Formats: sequence, C-alpha cells, structure tokens
Amino acid sequence: MSTLLSNTIQVIETAETSAEATLSDFTKLSAQVTKTLEQINGNFDAKILPAIQTALSIVKKEADHAGAILQSAISDFPAVDKVLVDAAKGLKVAVNEAEIVRSHLPEAESKLTNVTNRIAEFEKEASLQDLINLLTIDFAKESEFFAEPVKLVENVLYPIPNYGSAMSPFFTTLSLWVGGILLVSLLTVQVHGLQEGMKSYHVYFGRYLTFLTIALLQSLVVTVGDLLLLKAYAADPIKFVLFGLFISAVFMLMIYTFVSVFGNVGKAMAVVLLVLQLAGSGGTFPIQVTPPFFQAIYPYLPFTYAISLMREAVGGSVQDIVIRDFTILLIYVAITLILGVGLKGFVNRITAKSVEKAKSGHLIH
Repeated sequence: MSTLLSNTIQVIETAETSAEATLSDFTKLSAQVTKTLEQINGNFDAKILPAIQTALSIVKKEADHAGAILQSAISDFPAVDKVLVDAAKGLKVAVNEAEIVRSHLPEAESKLTNVTNRIAEFEKEASLQDLINLLTIDFAKESEFFAEPVKLVENVLYPIPNYGSAMSPFFTTLSLWVGGILLVSLLTVQVHGLQEGMKSYHVYFGRYLTFLTIALLQSLVVTVGDLLLLKAYAADPIKFVLFGLFISAVFMLMIYTFVSVFGNVGKAMAVVLLVLQLAGSGGTFPIQVTPPFFQAIYPYLPFTYAISLMREAVGGSVQDIVIRDFTILLIYVAITLILGVGLKGFVNRITAKSVEKAKSGHLIH
C-alpha cells in the first residue's frame, strides 16, 4: 500500500514538472506571438497600408484607362462598320475584275504561244549566241568610245593665260575709238580767225595735230594701264604699246575727218560705225556665228584689223598677219586723207550757210 502511494506521488510530481515545462513553453510562444503582432501592427501604418493604397490607386488608374479605351472603341464602331462595308464593296469589284482578267487569259495565252513560236523560228534562222553577245555589251564603254572615238592631243600655240588678257585687244581697241569720239565732242575741229592765204588742208592738218597729240596720250594711258594696272598678259608688251599708238592715230584721223568734213553729221557717222563694229568685228566671239549682215561687212571694218593687230602683240606675232593688218589700216589712212584733203573745202563751203542757220537756232553748237 505504501509502495502504491509512493508511486502515485511520484507520478503526480512528474506530471507537475511536465505541466510546468509546457506552461513555460506556452508562455514563451505567447510572448513571441505578441511581439510578432506588435511588429505587424507597427508596420501596417508605415508600410503595408501605403502599399495597399498605392496598389489600389494603380488599379483604379488602369481601370479608368481601360474604360477610356473601351469608350473609344465603342465610338469607333460606326467607322469600323463603314470600313467593313467598303471592304465588301471592294471585294465585289475585285471579283468582277478577276472575271474580266480570266476572260482575257485565252487571248494572252495565244499571244504568248505566238511569241514562243517566233523565238523558236529565230533560233532556227539565226544564232542565239549573237543576240546574247549583243545584249551583254558594256554600253558604258561603247558610249565612251562613240563620244570620243579619237583622243585628241592638244598642242597650244600662242597661249594666253587668262580670259581677261584674251579680251584686252577688243576692249583696248574699243576704248581708243570711244576716246576719239569724246575728243571731237569736247574740242572743236574748226579754226577761227583764219589768216589770208591759209588753205583748207592747212586747217585740216594743223587741227589734226592737236587731236593726234591727245589721242596718242590716251593710247599710252590705255595700253600701259592694261599692262601695269590690270596686269594683262602680252607676249610682246613693247609691240602692244606701239600698235596701240598706231591704231589710235588711225582712228583719230578717221573720226576727226568725219567731223571736220561733215560737222555734226560726222559725229553721228562715227557713232554708227562704232555700233556696227561692236557686233561685226569678231572681237567678242567668232564672226562665223554672227548674222549674215555682220559677216558681210566684217572684212571692211577698221576694228577687224585693229583687233587682229593687237592680238598679235598679246598672243605672239605672225609676221604675215602683222603686215596685212598694217597695210589695210594704212589703206584706211589713205582713203581718209583723200576724203579730208579733197572734200573738206568743197563740203564746208556748201554746208556753211546751213550750219550757220542751225547754230543760230541754238539747237547745235
């Protein structure tokens, strides 16, 4: 009996010990749960709730966007319906066109058969390889050959380095003629207070010496200015200056004679001759490309030979051309002297009264 009681007490003590251990574990677990709940409660306001609100905001925004897309799609339904209707019409037209094409297929087949037969006949009658060779020609090389079948090797004679120098004979000659016209416009060709015994040719040559002196000075200014100021090229600068002096003397004699013999009409004659010589002397472009009228008068114009003479000084002299130009210009001098000496007195006597009347009307000087 005592043994049973002792065992019972021992069992009770063991149970108490186990219960105390279990209670202790439960207490620790309860403390951990409490701590976890406190952490969750603390993070809810700081992290969880803002995250939930952000997610809800994104969901709402996406829902609104989806609603807008659906609304736009609903509004586009009429347009889609119209497109479908148009597509149906287009398909109907396409079907009709396909029927038309199908109806023409036999004709196309017949033409294709005809072409095939012709090719077969060509193969029998001619060499197909020749046709292939023709089609495989390098047309770029062939075109280059036909464009330049002969390769030219240029050997430049009497070269002139620039365009301005090449044009200097024309513009120098032009300036000498214009200078002569200006002289007879500024200075009078008449001599007042003639002494007894003076002949018309005395007046003619005496006044001409005045014009000649100024004309030669003009020529020096022009030719030397071309060489030094404008830096124009001249193969022989000395000849360029000397030829300019000679041409200026010839031009001045011609213009002076026109005015001395014919008065103001002579000035008009000099201007008209200037205009004709601008286009008819071949100074700016070959005379062969001008109208027939200018080609016809070309050999008879003083500019023709004056420009040619100046070109000999610029590009290089050919003796025969220089002699020819000098000779023809001297012929102009001879004709002008005959006109001036032979006709001055006679024409002046005839026109004296009409000139005086014109001057009295203060229309001309």
